[in-house]
Amino acid sequence: AVVSTQSTGRGTGFSKKVEISKMLSVMDVKPVAEGTKRLHIGAAFIGAPAPGMNSGIRALAKIAAYHGNIVTVFHEGVDGMVGADYAQLSPDECDLWSMRGGCLAGASRSTINPSNVKAILTQFKKLELDCLVLFGGFEAVTSTLTLADHVTIPVYLIPSTISNNVPGSDFSIGCDTALNTIVRAVDCIKQSAASTRKRVFVIDVMGGNCGYLAVLSGLASGADAVYIPEQHVNIDQLQCDAYRVMDKIIQGCKRGIIIRNENSSPHYKNDFVTALYAEEGKDKFVTRSAVLGHIQQGYSPSPFDRALAASFACKVYRDIVKRTTKPELTPADLVVVGIRGSVTTFTPVLQLKMDIPRRVPVDNWWLDLKPLVQTLALPPNTATVQDNCTDTCTHCDEK
Repeated sequence: AVVSTQSTGRGTGFSKKVEISKMLSVMDVKPVAEGTKRLHIGAAFIGAPAPGMNSGIRALAKIAAYHGNIVTVFHEGVDGMVGADYAQLSPDECDLWSMRGGCLAGASRSTINPSNVKAILTQFKKLELDCLVLFGGFEAVTSTLTLADHVTIPVYLIPSTISNNVPGSDFSIGCDTALNTIVRAVDCIKQSAASTRKRVFVIDVMGGNCGYLAVLSGLASGADAVYIPEQHVNIDQLQCDAYRVMDKIIQGCKRGIIIRNENSSPHYKNDFVTALYAEEGKDKFVTRSAVLGHIQQGYSPSPFDRALAASFACKVYRDIVKRTTKPELTPADLVVVGIRGSVTTFTPVLQLKMDIPRRVPVDNWWLDLKPLVQTLALPPNTATVQDNCTDTCTHCDEK
């Protein structure tokens, strides 16, 4: 269908989305003018699968085809680059990919590193690639850093990871779907906890060393406490939180929800936290644990992730057209596309602010939301918490 924006009164954002929709409707590669060289775009998926990756490569292939250009996908990420396992992706082949979870082209945690970079660059030259687009998380970041020492073509990194730990963007493709999956699971657990008896669940979620999923799922699901790697967890905090939960249950609450990032503490793991709450709660409540696991990487991508993937792909394509005409390339032409507030940005990978050993950005906007989780979890009367809390506790607001 042809949509006109002439009389809708909508803003430029709506007009841009309509233009993207037109490009995504193409089913074949358009012809180019005689004597015009087609752009040859390489693409690969590095790292764990994330919902929305298929939407992103579909959008890239269709937008390229709309302008008469082609996309070649390396199967299984870096393994496909090294092993020459690749194929041209036609727009009709990937037409139904937007609703599919996982990564249909195959993703791998193998990275581009000094031991394989020369062989990979040889493949790029053999295929006559004009640029490379990587979908992935922090493995893709380190791979792009390696390529920055061997600049031959522009490289674009589209953040695609449920952990949302790629510096240079507020959101990554896949993190919204994973967040929805976690909240659905926690809602089910809350119903079980409240319906049978007074139960407290300690729930482990993914995220690596990034606490985004834990904080946002805790806020959305009404968790009583959240533990993340960015903020040190100690025994006083665990005891204080246990007293808060016990006080809420004494005052009539039927359940307790504790959300713990998988790497929140090397010592206070799920079993330890569960045992601590069980001991402090004793006959007041029953404690159980739940590890959500890899269901967080699955499921069909949410509308937000599909739209974000298409938007990123469109922005990248438009920049490719400009950057591939530059007479000379520099490391500044290896960039991460991201969204900061409401603005799409391109940040050179060498300018990213990140903690490479921990695989996280230096600054995280969502950390400011964590105190709100604790505020919303306060019991109506905090006297019991104040009476039972340890003298050394620095986490109880009533102290």
